[in-house]
Amino acid sequence: MSDTVFTFVPADYPLDDVQLIANSLTEGGVLVPGYVAPQAGLLSLSGLIYARQLEGLNTTILPDRNLASRMARIARLGLEFPASIPSLIAVRLMAFAQATDLQIEPSIAFHELAHRQGNSIAHEELAWFRAADRAGAKSWIDVALGRSTTLDIHSLPEQGTEDLAFPLRRWNRNYIVALKIAQIELESISHLQRTKRLFAWMFDDFIFAGPAAVFATMYFSPFAKRRRLIKQLRSADRERAIDGVKNAAWDITHLSDFVGRVQQGVKDKERYIFATADRSLAGIAPLLLMSPAASTPERSLARSLRDWWPPADADEIVDTLFSYIASIEAGEQRQHPNWPTDFIKTSISNGEGSIRAWRDN
Repeated sequence: MSDTVFTFVPADYPLDDVQLIANSLTEGGVLVPGYVAPQAGLLSLSGLIYARQLEGLNTTILPDRNLASRMARIARLGLEFPASIPSLIAVRLMAFAQATDLQIEPSIAFHELAHRQGNSIAHEELAWFRAADRAGAKSWIDVALGRSTTLDIHSLPEQGTEDLAFPLRRWNRNYIVALKIAQIELESISHLQRTKRLFAWMFDDFIFAGPAAVFATMYFSPFAKRRRLIKQLRSADRERAIDGVKNAAWDITHLSDFVGRVQQGVKDKERYIFATADRSLAGIAPLLLMSPAASTPERSLARSLRDWWPPADADEIVDTLFSYIASIEAGEQRQHPNWPTDFIKTSISNGEGSIRAWRDN
């Protein structure tokens, strides 16, 4: 029996335009699939149609706030020139999604915006995002390929009223870890000691969160540009340092949301693609998808970490990490049933106090 599959599209379908946009997105290294991409390519039209029609798989794109906000801004003001790289990614991503009927789910992005700037601003931008999502493929393709600078939008959807600014439980946890990462970074110890100290703290005193652990592994790397992952940490203005830690907590939250959706999607026949213009996050995300059930996950992760760490350090980090994972699976991690009701609030307050008190000697 032949494995050949024929893909049919309408005669007026802008196939060349869609393929051109797909090529620009895949070459940019901004998309991280939560599944094994087909040999034809991550954004192969035939691959997407095969997955949807023959395998019953839906594919959803998860943009970070940077991209989601730019999609809304382009809907409102058009594409400004000269266009920034994130803006070009945003317009091409929306154009491709519209042309291939892929869903875009930006919920974490608008929770982040509301948390930073309030519900009113978040709901206004969300309304423009929804308008962007209704503008249609042709309008977006024309902007993506430089034939137009504005979208054909006739009305703005009604703004919502739900509280998007309420603290997400996942973000609270990630913020506590990000504060700890920042505290350890400010200590005068080696890069490897920092990583191992965080792992020990997560195991002994908190929750061992995979996305935060991998983020920290990249952040503490001697080869990493740490200012990009936690901005302004050593600023004389300590509130700017706090803002940088909050931003890192949102980055970790985007990553953990992606991983959670991928894991649930296996049951629900849903596939997810994480989209970000931040190359650091794009580099971290694939490491989170290495399954412990794989034949040699330790060695696969160690090989990946060698882009960030000397080989001996990479091996030691992975051995330490998987030792903690084995202890957790064996039920050896101490549980915390006696955490006080204000544990989260107190942990955040103490962490912020430590960051604010730091001074560059």
